[in-house]
Amino acid sequence: MSLSVAIVDYGTGNIASLEMALRAVGAEPEVVRQPADLASADAVILPGVGHFGPASADLYGSGLAQELCHRAAAGLPLLGICLGFQLLTTASEEAPSAVGLGLMPLSSQRLRPHNTHLHKVPHLGWNTLEPASGSSRLLQGITPEQQLFYFANAYAIAPDPRLPSIQVTYSHETPCLALVEHGLICGVQFHPEKSRSQGLQLLRNFLALAAECC
Repeated sequence: MSLSVAIVDYGTGNIASLEMALRAVGAEPEVVRQPADLASADAVILPGVGHFGPASADLYGSGLAQELCHRAAAGLPLLGICLGFQLLTTASEEAPSAVGLGLMPLSSQRLRPHNTHLHKVPHLGWNTLEPASGSSRLLQGITPEQQLFYFANAYAIAPDPRLPSIQVTYSHETPCLALVEHGLICGVQFHPEKSRSQGLQLLRNFLALAAECC
């Protein structure tokens, strides 16, 4: 049975490529814009690309933010991608007056490398992952040599050893979070839908995690 995956539309781009990637791994994606649209979802993905402030305002204005928090507390698997990952946290320096969903006690800051020739902002292109802090479900079947993913971000989240979760970092002069598995709430700073076969495998792994909850 194919899983019904809700892609939350909060005014960002890059939804079409995510839909295609999910269909390629056997899911049935549906773009949702209202809280009631989440009723039949087996899993939810918050896509990337956009600005934290307007995205947060759209989520809270539509009532989707409140429903997402309610459904997450009830055990609905969530995956945030890039900006979607940052929206799972409490706040972002990109929009100090805006609030995230608060599902992870983290926040994002502007990338400020000292060597801007070697580490440009925004961080665009392929980067490798450092070893996980535990056994990552999302990276199952992806060898360390294959853990190369596509990033497009000017803001990042610092790792926090106090958070009881699986944390995987990448380096952009300093370590930043590439992936977090906080129970059934997951986030990736990179774009799996743009990361070739390894990105599709990560999406398969998320779907497998969600299938266990059905």
